[in-house]
Amino acid sequence: MASRYIANHFPRLLTVDETADCLSSAVEDIIINYPPRSSYPNEALHGLWSGPTGIAYLLLQVSTLRPSLLVQGEPTIKWAEKYIDGSRGNLALITKGCGIGEEKLAFEAVRAAVTTDFSQARNFISSVSEALQGSFPNEMLYGRAGTLYLLRMIRHWLPDSSSLIEPAIVELSNQILRQGPNWKWHGQRYLGAVHGDIGIVTQLVLTRPSLAPELEPIVERLLSMQLPDGNWPSSEGHTGKGLVQFCHGAPGFVISLVSLRPYFSRLHNKIDLAVQKGRECIWNQGLLKKEPSLCHGIFGNALAFPPGPQRNHFLAIAMPENLEAMKQADSSLFERADYGRAYSALTSYGPSAAWAWLVCEDPIPRILAYNDI
Repeated sequence: MASRYIANHFPRLLTVDETADCLSSAVEDIIINYPPRSSYPNEALHGLWSGPTGIAYLLLQVSTLRPSLLVQGEPTIKWAEKYIDGSRGNLALITKGCGIGEEKLAFEAVRAAVTTDFSQARNFISSVSEALQGSFPNEMLYGRAGTLYLLRMIRHWLPDSSSLIEPAIVELSNQILRQGPNWKWHGQRYLGAVHGDIGIVTQLVLTRPSLAPELEPIVERLLSMQLPDGNWPSSEGHTGKGLVQFCHGAPGFVISLVSLRPYFSRLHNKIDLAVQKGRECIWNQGLLKKEPSLCHGIFGNALAFPPGPQRNHFLAIAMPENLEAMKQADSSLFERADYGRAYSALTSYGPSAAWAWLVCEDPIPRILAYNDI
């Protein structure tokens, strides 16, 4: 089987300059090539993962962290409003899920966050109540852990909504706990950030920190499952060559563990060792051949490192001019891996680049729609 990654044997570490310009260019690219519309077809709508709702949320974050940034003469919050305004038709909860990839819940949550309209938060809670009655999985993309993230989103952007949000958080987290700790996705026990245990635990703890003592044995067991090369298997019992990307493998674990560390004081030494080994794995196996993205590309892997030379080296390789030069040398590199959904917030180049440049100097590794709030 061909290697999934580029050997990290560069004669020197690459560096990044003018990250503010990189951010501005990435956001402008989104607005020019994936502009807001007055209406969207159903097939374009996949919550925070892909479509205008994810772009609106990305731009909301940009507007907060870089309030002075103007794109085509307008602040990014105005662009966020435009992406959230377009008609989405009559949305209904899909039968297969309820997480960050589900348009109805994600749209209502982002609309409330962008507008800070309390009535929109009530609409969202009504939809969550409907979701609580469904037989859904527990992972991030189409499961209850993703709905927990959306609840935390509302609580973050509308602080006065806590009394409205907290009962739903308690009920939903209790549902997840009752179905654990052997959570499954499509009949299999996944371990990673998007479909598996570490993602579920991260959303539970970041949303409801009082659960940490109850979840400590699960975290300790996940730490014990780290492989000798520093990676984690994508699923329980998987013995093949592991993936090294945010959704499966060491990058998602490292980013999760850094966020979880303050809540597990007894495990500090074990977490620190696991993070160190995980970063060694990412350094050796994490320059992925897929087009850079947050979910399964260089951008997500770069953010697993602390600020400094290693993070900058990965980010520099993902810059357009370096990608093009490497593709000229090897045409098999950096093929799209966004499932045909250009400008997906999490799996395509442009939005992933915007997020990476937005947070590239942050001390805590953060991924949009995961541990950014």
